[in-house]
Amino acid sequence: MSDEPETLASLEDRLGYVFTDPSLLLEALTHTSFSAENSAPSYERLEFLGDAVLGLVTASTIFDSYPEAPEGEMTKLRAVVVDRRSLAAVGRDLGIPDHIRLGRGEDRAGGRDRDSIVSDVVEAILGAVYIDGGWAEVARLVRDEWRTVIDLRASSPATTDPRSRLQELLAKSRRAVSFSYEQSGPDHAVVFMATASVEGETIGTGTGGSKKSAAIDAARDALESIAE
Repeated sequence: MSDEPETLASLEDRLGYVFTDPSLLLEALTHTSFSAENSAPSYERLEFLGDAVLGLVTASTIFDSYPEAPEGEMTKLRAVVVDRRSLAAVGRDLGIPDHIRLGRGEDRAGGRDRDSIVSDVVEAILGAVYIDGGWAEVARLVRDEWRTVIDLRASSPATTDPRSRLQELLAKSRRAVSFSYEQSGPDHAVVFMATASVEGETIGTGTGGSKKSAAIDAARDALESIAE
């Protein structure tokens, strides 16, 4: 794709937002491979901001939409709504892959179709909208694009503990996951690292303040790896 701002009008139309500063949108679409070849800023900083914005708007939407849901259920729902696969699905619906700026090698390697890259760009675009248009605009965009996802996931078995989802997935091929743990840190701030393994092979790792939270994080990491 051309890197001229005017070529992004179709994407802005899909987003329902026109940037005052189009360079922010270009930055949000720029992968590190393109950045290295062209000395252009990559999306990484905007991705960091967009991740936080998405988490807060999603949490607020879930809180308002499901007033009877306990904290644990809301946490699970938020996790599956903002996971890599959900982000990438929203990105594809918006036509974002066609606009991602990739280096030549990354493009040839199929980077445009990778969930990890598409989801990163989605978060970066949210960060860019937040900077350019403020909270109201980014909240509107998230609620417009994620509302259906939230409602579907709220009524789906996918809101179950990632450990259960991982076990169910592996059971289809008659495999089972096991978790091992390492502990570090002082007694008042213990950190657990969990490793999810299948037949001796590590498929995911995670950390948390308890074995349970570390295992959940490791299972989520494993699910994302399997989905790629």
